[in-house]
Amino acid sequence: MLAGAATYVAGGGPLLGGDERPRFEAVTPGSARALLQQRHLPNVPLVTHDGTRVRFYDDLVKDRKVVVTFVSSHAARDSDKVTHNLTEIQKLFGTRVGGDIFLYSIARTPERDTLEAMRRWAVWSGAGPGWKFVTGEPADVDKLRHSLGFASADSREDADPAYSVGLVRYGVEREMRWAHCQSQGPARVLAHAMLLDFGSGPAGQSSVIGRRFAAAGGSGQAPVWNCRLLLAGVD
Repeated sequence: MLAGAATYVAGGGPLLGGDERPRFEAVTPGSARALLQQRHLPNVPLVTHDGTRVRFYDDLVKDRKVVVTFVSSHAARDSDKVTHNLTEIQKLFGTRVGGDIFLYSIARTPERDTLEAMRRWAVWSGAGPGWKFVTGEPADVDKLRHSLGFASADSREDADPAYSVGLVRYGVEREMRWAHCQSQGPARVLAHAMLLDFGSGPAGQSSVIGRRFAAAGGSGQAPVWNCRLLLAGVD
């Protein structure tokens, strides 16, 4: 799935540790990045809550650090929870949201969750300029949902909008590095899982999220949290 794409680099080797960053290949025909885009990041047409018509890959994802979730009025309780979590993540990352990090909440049931409904959701959540609520034609949204890995092989489970709403996927598109978590877990855990991939940003430990996650004892290192701890109810 998307997480496995982290192993692809320009030279064909694995992602290396240390300070040296690998040089990732451009999106050229036949490249690993192009194949990932074709299979998992389809360039379907969508519309954001502010009425802007966009293409998913070209306009929302390419070269960006992104967080993708689904919401549905048919799974209102779960959608409220994931939206609340994104509100907290928006606060924690501060001005990085809209700068180098972008949040997307996609309508799981676009035939019901129209553009006007997504506008209301954006206002209710306090979405800033880097957070878009997105809808589109049902066939396009469904293609996107399956490609991104928000679908279940169990047809009965997949028919329940709560399944897709229960996941959050985030990644660094240029580096072909992707991961996912349970969207219903504590916002603190989700944010720190993202921090491990997105980095602390130019503000470093002086940033809001850096101060919030600072380890006890003044070491200046954030504690290591990850999605597996969601099952343990860590908050």
